[in-house]
Amino acid sequence: MPKQVRHFGALICVLGLFSLPACQTLDQIGTSLNELNDGLGQYADRPENNGPTLPPAPLPEFGKGDAFVFDGGRAIYVEEIKDDRIVWNGGGDYLFEMTSDFTGPILEWSYTDQEDRKRSGSAFVKDGSGTVWPLKYGTHVRISTSSANVDPDTGDVNEFDQWLTCQVPETATLTVPAGTFDTYVIECSRYYKQWWMQTTKWWYAPEIGFYVKRDRSWNSGQDHSEELLTFGPAPAKIPQAQQDLLAATVQTALENNTSGDAETARLGSLDIAVTPLQTVQTDKGVWCRTYRQELTARNRTSQQVKSACRTDDGWVLEDDVSEPARQ
Repeated sequence: MPKQVRHFGALICVLGLFSLPACQTLDQIGTSLNELNDGLGQYADRPENNGPTLPPAPLPEFGKGDAFVFDGGRAIYVEEIKDDRIVWNGGGDYLFEMTSDFTGPILEWSYTDQEDRKRSGSAFVKDGSGTVWPLKYGTHVRISTSSANVDPDTGDVNEFDQWLTCQVPETATLTVPAGTFDTYVIECSRYYKQWWMQTTKWWYAPEIGFYVKRDRSWNSGQDHSEELLTFGPAPAKIPQAQQDLLAATVQTALENNTSGDAETARLGSLDIAVTPLQTVQTDKGVWCRTYRQELTARNRTSQQVKSACRTDDGWVLEDDVSEPARQ
């Protein structure tokens, strides 16, 4: 046996004397070490939590049209609800499916890349994996996943396994462009075999059922951080019946209500409030009104300020009127 091979084999067997059966493969050693490290976490000293005391937080709820916009320009919204899966639109034709657990893997995804190639993939969580939900300070779990990516050129499927360690190390009060929130901090590190690949950290606000900040770091050295800018039901993405009710409520409010007098309506989980703000008349005698519409669902509210002008067909958005309003 060549000298260097004998030395390598001896090293493997020495490692085996401590915690592993002798002479395992590198993959087996990596898996065993990962499991050992996970187990040691229960003996580590847990720092005192100086953040707010929060009750356990259940999985968030979502509905069609729920939207979230971040300060870096990323905007996502719920395109569809399919049983226990949420279909998100991340812009263009980028669609991805997840459960309500946004910390988990993307279960299905697809998009068209810059070279007009269709890319797609899937993943699932293996049996026996833990979960951080309901969120509680001090939670620490391990999650094993299996993924498959489809090569856009050959159609070949590349399958691989990964695992994550997720924990809830603290709570914190955080101010972002969308407001100030009491949050749970969730931190998940992803590994391929024994190699660290990525860590994601979320600041989850139970008050609105979503995260208000996200930090991500990769083994390539790249880091990315974003904070929530605005959130709530998107008027153009909610179900059609709710869009129709919103349009009718706008017409009623602008036709009958004085400035400051809100017209309200409700359908399903959506609450609508339309409040006229100001009335002006153009130099051609056309009456126009500025109004605020507020859409609330699942404790998330979006707000838009618009203007509409009176025509023979009712109140029409000012952008669609040939003669703009001038006070």
